Amino acid sequence: MKIRFRIRRCSPVEKSECEPYFQDYDVEVSGGMTVLEALLKISDESDPTLVFRKSCRSAICGSCAMTINGFSRLACATQIIPEYEKMGAMVIEPLKNHSPQKDLAVDFAPFWKKIERVTPYLTPAGESIKAPVTKDDEAAIDASQRCIMCGCCNSECNALEIDPRFVAPAALAKAWRFVGDVREGGAAKRLARLSEEHGMWDCVRCVHCTEFCPKHVAPLKEIELLRSRAMKEGVTDNRGARHVESMVDSVKRVGRLDEASMTFRTLGFLRSLGMIPFGIRMEMHGKMPFPIIFPKIEKMEEIKTIFREMEEGEEKEEKKP
Repeated sequence: MKIRFRIRRCSPVEKSECEPYFQDYDVEVSGGMTVLEALLKISDESDPTLVFRKSCRSAICGSCAMTINGFSRLACATQIIPEYEKMGAMVIEPLKNHSPQKDLAVDFAPFWKKIERVTPYLTPAGESIKAPVTKDDEAAIDASQRCIMCGCCNSECNALEIDPRFVAPAALAKAWRFVGDVREGGAAKRLARLSEEHGMWDCVRCVHCTEFCPKHVAPLKEIELLRSRAMKEGVTDNRGARHVESMVDSVKRVGRLDEASMTFRTLGFLRSLGMIPFGIRMEMHGKMPFPIIFPKIEKMEEIKTIFREMEEGEEKEEKKP
């Protein structure tokens, strides 16, 4: 069967700013044929000027990551017919949140700079290098080691779309690979750096990085592990950690979230004043209660019991050899 491929292209040679345009190609496809195979067919038979990246063709190298019908995927792992039957079209574009260099090939320099920011290697110190690695220790960092650096998670990241300086999920998943390693000697320093502005607390938890990762790394889980470890290490002098502490304190105190007091604890008094107009608009739409003294919820003792058992469980874990 013939399927029309609508491919977003740009030519910096012809147009200095690489202005995008779409070009259509009709491709004869067969069962089991992948998007990458279709692109190779176009390049071989119709248009040798079409630029895209590829290498292993086995979903191992990550080179052929691109946007297929609006979602970041590996072209070598996406079969055409099921995709076409589901979406009714085949629109191929470069990865989002990346600058196109030519056609479907994007500039990966910012991606690698973000990886460099998290110091992607072990920094053992003292006796840490001699620490035995158990199966449980290896399992704790196993998912983060499956990353193939394809960039799909960064392409789907809402925080990165708003803030190009955000370290982004791929680098944060890589950071957990080393922070979570029992042989790492500089975990506290790493976590302090990652807690700075544009770091791990800027993640908005949209879950897109986990949803579109082709290797099931689940970067959001790694980000949550980094945050939890940072707070256990006492790295709490930042808005993200203060927000978590204020949430816990609110639930422990009245059994629900006291939005007004949380804002003051998270941002501080002066910054919170600037949020008052926003708070009023939220209240007008029923999104936030008035900043009054909250009554405790019914059966508050059950909430306290949950916190008490959690704290006792954490103490037992810390006492384990």
